[in-house]
Amino acid sequence: MKDPGTRRRDFIKASAVAAAGVVLVKPGSVFGSPASDAIALGIIGCGGRGNAVARDLVNAGARVVALHDLFDDRLAETRDRFDKLAEEKGLSRIDDKMLFKGPDAYHQLLAAPVDAVLITSPPYFHPDHFEAAVAAGKHTYLEKPVATDVYGAQRVDKTARKGAGKVSMTVGFQGRYAPPYQEMVRRIHAGDIGDIVCAQTYYYTGDLTRKAAPGMPPVEARVRNWVFDRVLSGDILVEQNIHVIDIVNWVMRGHPTSAQASGGKKARLDVDCWDHFNVVFTYPGNVHVSFNSTQFKGSYDSRLQRFFGTRGYAEAAFGKEGVRIVGDNPWDGGTDGFKGSVALKTAAFLDSIRTKNLLNEVASGVESTLSSIVGRTAAYESEERTWEKVATGNTRWKEKVDIASLAPGRARTS
Repeated sequence: MKDPGTRRRDFIKASAVAAAGVVLVKPGSVFGSPASDAIALGIIGCGGRGNAVARDLVNAGARVVALHDLFDDRLAETRDRFDKLAEEKGLSRIDDKMLFKGPDAYHQLLAAPVDAVLITSPPYFHPDHFEAAVAAGKHTYLEKPVATDVYGAQRVDKTARKGAGKVSMTVGFQGRYAPPYQEMVRRIHAGDIGDIVCAQTYYYTGDLTRKAAPGMPPVEARVRNWVFDRVLSGDILVEQNIHVIDIVNWVMRGHPTSAQASGGKKARLDVDCWDHFNVVFTYPGNVHVSFNSTQFKGSYDSRLQRFFGTRGYAEAAFGKEGVRIVGDNPWDGGTDGFKGSVALKTAAFLDSIRTKNLLNEVASGVESTLSSIVGRTAAYESEERTWEKVATGNTRWKEKVDIASLAPGRARTS
C-alpha cells in the first residue's frame, strides 16, 4: 500500500489534467528555472494584486524587468520588492530606464525588451492594455475581470482571436488550476452526482482598505480607490465575486441564460459600489443557481460553491471548509482546495511560453465576465435580464474616465 504522501502526489499529478484545456505543469516549473532561462516580465499596474501574482511568476522562472504605473510610490515600492527578490535569486535589478509612469506610458513598456506582461491595472483599462500588449506580440497574463462593461469584454474577445496562435494569453482565474477543484469537476462531469438539479454559490467577505488620502486630487483619489468605483471595477459582483461565478460556469460547461437579481448599499454608504448582491441565475436545462455576496465590515467570511444532483451533492470552498462529494459516489478532496493554485497557474503560463504550447484561456474569461455583467445588470435594473439581451449587445458605461491629469508634468487640482 502506498503511504499518504505518495497517494497525495499521485492525486495531484492525475488531477492536474482533469479540466479541459489546463496545462500539465512539470514539478520543477513551480520552483523556478535558471537565470539564463528567465522570462523577462513587465507589470502594468503595480498594486497589491500585481505584486502578488508577479512574485509567483518570479518563483516560477520569470524576471521582472519593467514596471508601469500612474504613481511614483507604487513604482518605487514594487521596484524595491522585486529588486530584493532578484538579488536573492542572483538576477539583475530593474534598470532606471525600465520604469514607466503615466496614462500612456504602458506603450513604452510594451516597446521595451520584455517577453511577457502581467496586466493588473484597474479593470476599466484592461481592454486598452490587453489590446496593446497582444498587438506588440507580448505573452499576456490578464487579471480578472477582462473588462467592466460588455463593450470592453467584446474588445478583449476580438483581441484574443487576433492573438491566437501567436502569443500565450491567460486570465486570472486560478481556481481552474487547483487540483482538488479539477478532480471535483471531473467527477461531476463523469456523472458522480447524477444530473444537476440546482446549485448554490456565495462570496461573503469583509470591507477593503481605502487607499486614497485626504487632500488628494479627485482623479487620483478615484483611481487609487478603484475597487470602490463601479465604472473602474465593475462593482463587487464583476470584480471580486466573479471567481465563484467562473467555477459555476466551469461546472455547468457554459453560461447562464438569464438572471433575476437585487442588491444595493445598506452597510457601507461611503463608496460607490454596492455592498451586497442576490442573484438567481438560470442555466441551460432550467438549472437554477442562487448566488449571494457581501462586502462590508463585520460580514461573514466564506466563499463556496455547492451543486445538488440526483445522486448526491458536490461542494467546494476557497478556504479550509474543503472540497468533497457526498452521496452515491463519496469523495474527499481535502481542505484548502485553493492553496497553491496561483503558483500552478503562473507556472503553466510560463511553461506555455517556453514550450511554445501557447495558451488561449481568454474565451472562458470573457464568458465569466459577461455572466457577471448579466447578473449586475439584472440587479441594477430590477428586472430579469437574459444573456441574449445583455451579453450579445455592445453596451458600455456612459461615463468615460479621463486620467490625462495624472500624466507627468500635468498640473493637478484638488
